[in-house]
Amino acid sequence: MTHFKIVMTGSSILVDHYGSTEPIVGFVACRLLKAESEELAIATAKRDILVQWNQSFNADRKAGLPKLSIEKISTIRPWLTRKPKHDFYFYVSDEQRFEHLQKLTRTKHRWFGRTA
Repeated sequence: MTHFKIVMTGSSILVDHYGSTEPIVGFVACRLLKAESEELAIATAKRDILVQWNQSFNADRKAGLPKLSIEKISTIRPWLTRKPKHDFYFYVSDEQRFEHLQKLTRTKHRWFGRTA
């Protein structure tokens, strides 16, 4: 079995952003998992994200079902890869979306941990 890092975005949602006039329109999520194939890893990650979305943020079914799209998938060494600090990184604009994607998809130099 191979270990994968899958970064995906969820769009077409509408969540009230308390204290701001702009609603949350999407999220970026990263999952680390082990699967037999890339297709199975993608299907498992999508299922896990949708289940967690419905249990945590969409219990009343008012936020909508997100449209998931894969941004990056790569094989990893699990003992050298840190897990993301949060399950979902929400954004209100494309600039925030890009920042979250940069943070989750950047590569590091092998020995020094510096970003490339």
